[in-house]
Order: sequence, then structure tokens, then C-alpha cells
Amino acid sequence: MKPGLWFVGAALAAAGLCAAEAPRPNIIFVMADDLGWGDFQCYNAAGKVPTPNIDKLAKEGLRFTDAHTPAALCAPTRYAVATGNYTWRGRLPGGTWGWSQAPQFLPGQKTVGHLLQEAGYRTGLFGKLHYGGVFEPNAEGKPDFSKPMKVGPLEWGFTYSYVLLGGHQAPPYCFFENNRVDGDAARVAPLKAGPLNGGAIPVAGPGLPDWDSRRVGQSLVEKVVAFIDADKGKPFYVHLSTDGAHGPYTPPDELLGTPVKGVTRMSPKADMDYEVDVVVGKLVEALAQRKLLERTLIVVTSDNGGIPQDRETFGHDAVGGLRGSKSYIWEGGHRVPFIAAWKGRVPAGEVRKQLIGTHDIVPTFVELAGGAFPPDQMLDSVSLAPVLLGARGDDRPVRQTLLIQSSPGRDAFTEGIDKDGKSMAEKPKGAGQKMTAEARKQAKNRAFNQIAKKGEKAGSDGMAHALRDGPWKLVLDIEHDAPAALYNLDDDLREQKNLIGDATQMERVERMEKLYREIRGSKRSTPVNQPGS
Repeated sequence: MKPGLWFVGAALAAAGLCAAEAPRPNIIFVMADDLGWGDFQCYNAAGKVPTPNIDKLAKEGLRFTDAHTPAALCAPTRYAVATGNYTWRGRLPGGTWGWSQAPQFLPGQKTVGHLLQEAGYRTGLFGKLHYGGVFEPNAEGKPDFSKPMKVGPLEWGFTYSYVLLGGHQAPPYCFFENNRVDGDAARVAPLKAGPLNGGAIPVAGPGLPDWDSRRVGQSLVEKVVAFIDADKGKPFYVHLSTDGAHGPYTPPDELLGTPVKGVTRMSPKADMDYEVDVVVGKLVEALAQRKLLERTLIVVTSDNGGIPQDRETFGHDAVGGLRGSKSYIWEGGHRVPFIAAWKGRVPAGEVRKQLIGTHDIVPTFVELAGGAFPPDQMLDSVSLAPVLLGARGDDRPVRQTLLIQSSPGRDAFTEGIDKDGKSMAEKPKGAGQKMTAEARKQAKNRAFNQIAKKGEKAGSDGMAHALRDGPWKLVLDIEHDAPAALYNLDDDLREQKNLIGDATQMERVERMEKLYREIRGSKRSTPVNQPGS
């Protein structure tokens, strides 16, 4: 492997011994939806959403301040945190969004579920997927809901699953339990967009007539707890993707006795931010009741950056002062909270400035589980086990570089997008010429699509990319697939001073661009993280 592709400190012998000496933990991984760096009060003291359970977890464990999703958007990140691979190593560089199409996982690619199953764990997959899926066709050639999925969670390494194939924001509006519709499959029918049973159907599509989007969070908690209780003979792994805080914003009145709706006194979106804290609290409570806290590692993070829609009206900044938001290459699009707690094992109340990717969870969990590290798996991730167990401080980074991508078309450096990463189509055209919301949306999508198309042949896959190298961040545009911005995040976390034109940085820019292209062209970008190697 080229020297430039080695990330500093991949699983040294001391770290491997440290992990080996620790008991194999149960593992609960919670990935929230659309929660940003500023949505948890332990990251943003000025935040207006109460997060007492997550803040308590941070005090009892480690809080990372330089954690990033490998993509600034949901679906590609979900593939990455399931495999430990950068998203373009899957079927589509921008992720797989459809619920009935070829899965994002390519043949031979193992998930964290497979790898932990092989290590002797029970593995459970819960909540939103965006992985794709294969169904038996009915007489009309459409998915036959009366039959189990041909390819679904059971084929993706999970011994149990309770999932929403497209989340609560997209069809089919029903849970699938172990590849089958949870309920009477004969009742699955086309549902119209609009209110339903107190919740909402945002996009027309198939579902069960008793679907209620408000109950998703509680249903997931109940199923996770039942999974924990199902078999005490093996350690368990829970991979949970919450409904909060993605639209439709339909918070429940209460979740297992805890009020949710209206608690923030802001927006339904803010209430769904809070719902994530309630979900985490209920899981911690269940572990405590079963005396499992000292045997369980809990990790809480998000799938991408936040949406600061409550910033102007209520003063709650979901991105905590960062530039940009969900889908953009700016820090607000991909810098996320990341908290890890394991009572008695993970140092309590400490903060780590280590540069990490959320997809680093895969080799981390495999190492802690005593699993194998096949050379053809976990191609772009490193184990955080030595950091979590206190054997490695910030003076010894586990990785030096990290590659991140924007949403397709979200390019801050192409005509039609302003300095804040917003489409110029959103701006009024003059007095009396304000565009309707639908017109703005259509114009915005047209602008994004045009930008994405320009990048298709440029090697950028229609997305902007950024490479972190220590504190430095190099951003490449879409249309030209070329360096467009350089920031020193140690001095300029808000990305206000673009150093790309600074003559003293030319060598750095050239070196980082070369490294970026080496990573994009590699078969794997990190060493095989075999503990003790």
C-alpha cells in the first residue's frame, strides 16, 4: 500500500492487547436522523432542545468533537456505517434510496452484522434502512408483500430485524420483521399522501391502513428491548436507526410514559429531536434494570449534519455555529455528535479531539468482539477500540485523513449556489416576484441536477468531495473535479478564510489532491486493522 494511504496508528500491539483483555461487550449503536453537531446540549450549551439522557451518557463516557459522517446525506452514510467502506465502493456512489431495487451491498461485501455474527453475537437491525431490497413479484410484476423478501436484512447478516425499508418518510408504510410484513400483508394497499391516524403519509405509496408515523419511535424501543431479552446465552449487537428527527415531523404525545410533543415549545421538528433523547433514555433504563450497563457499550451519533430550521425563529442552531447544513460539504453537513459509553471501561467525562469517521464503528466493534479482520472487508475504516478503552490519547491519532462527500449536486463552488451553500433559486427575484414554495423546490432541484450532471464525467460522481488531512480540509468542486477551497479548521472551524489562493499553501494543495486521488483509486484506503499487527 502506498505510504500516503496509511492512517496513523492502525491497531498497534498494545492497543490490541488492551482490547483483548476487556470482556466482550454487548453493543448498542444508535444513529439518529438529521441531528446536527449543535442539537445535543453537551455540544452546544446554547441549544434549546433538552437532551438530558444523552448529556448524561456523555458525562459517563467519551465525547468526540471531530467526528464526521463519510457523506453529508443519509443513504450513503448508512451503507458506510454498515460496512466500514466509503460509499462509492457500493452499488451507487450516492447511495441506494429505493426500497425495491438492487441492494447497495455488492456481492461479497460483509456488513457489521455478518462480522459480529461470525464472532458469536446475536445481531439485530432496527429502524430506517435505505439499503434497497429484492421482492418476489406478484402477477402484475409488483412486489408481493405476502411473501418474504428474497434479499433483505436476514441476508445482510442480522439474526433479527424490525425495519422500515425507506424510513417513516417513504413507502412502504409498514414494518418488516425478519423480511416479512409485520401485520396482515393482504391489507397492504395504496395510501394517499396526507394525514393518517394522527400521523402523516408524506409520499403516496403502499402501506398498512393502520399506519401511524407517530408510533415509530416507541415501536422500535419495544422491539429492541424484546431482542435484548430474547436470548441471554450470547452477547448482542443492536444497530438502531431512529425516526427522529426526519420529516414528517409527527412527534408522539408520549413515548412509554414520557411526554414528547410540545416539550421543546418550539417546532414539531424540535420535538422529534427531543424524541431521540427519550429513545436513548429508555434504552439505558432498560439496560440498568437488567444490570447490563457494565456489560454494554453504547454509541450515539447521527447520519449526517443538522437542519437549522429553528435557528431564526427560536434561536436553536442545529449545526452549532458551523457553516452549511445537511447535504453540503461544509462542516455543518457532516460534522456530527459521537458519544461512546461503557461503564467501568470507557473513560468517563472526557473529550476526544481525534479525527474519526462514523464508519469506524465497524472495525471498532469487531475488535471489541474478538472478531476477524478479512483483508477484503472494512476497506476505509480504522478501529477506535484503543481510544475507547483509554489506551490511546489525542497525541496519537488513529487516523490522519478522512474523505467526505456532499449530496449529489450540492456544490458551493458552481454558479447558481451562493456562498452559504444555498441555491440561488431560493432567492426572491425582486419586489412582488417571490416564488412559491413548490416553485422554489422545483427550481432548486433543477439547479442541483444540472450541477450533478456536469460532474458525472469529471470523476466526481456529481458530488463535491473534501479530504481532511489533520486539521486541514481540501474541498474539490463538482464540475471541474478540482481543488476549490482549503481551510485550516484549527484556526477557522467556521470555514470563512479560503486559503486556496495562498501561494504558501500550493505544495499542501498539490499533496492533498494527490492523496485524494490515490484514495479514490485504491482498493482499500486503510490497513487491515488486525489487532496486534
